Amino acid sequence: MLVNPTQKIFENQDLKTAIRIVWKISAVLSILILLVLFFVDDNQLLSISPTCYYQKIGKECFLCGSTRAFIEIKHLNFENAFNLNPFSISIFGLLLLNSIVFLNFIKNIKTKL
Repeated sequence: MLVNPTQKIFENQDLKTAIRIVWKISAVLSILILLVLFFVDDNQLLSISPTCYYQKIGKECFLCGSTRAFIEIKHLNFENAFNLNPFSISIFGLLLLNSIVFLNFIKNIKTKL
């Protein structure tokens, strides 16, 4: 009988546990990013945001402009957000989705107890 290598990987309990831990950490960080975005003043947030190393040398990375773009998304200015960083809307959506899934996961754990 042939075993699918992907199936064998996901049968490994240690790997499942490691992936779950990494997901939980990323979910908590997603929630923290969203909380800071919505509860810290925009000007203060911009003042404490570090300048990207690549911007200092005259280049841009794929995350350049994300802080300003997230602020624009918060104010529902999606076109401005896209102009600041084309990936920002997708990244924001993934952060939001990850947070919602994690909070639902936590809620389901509490209801089982």
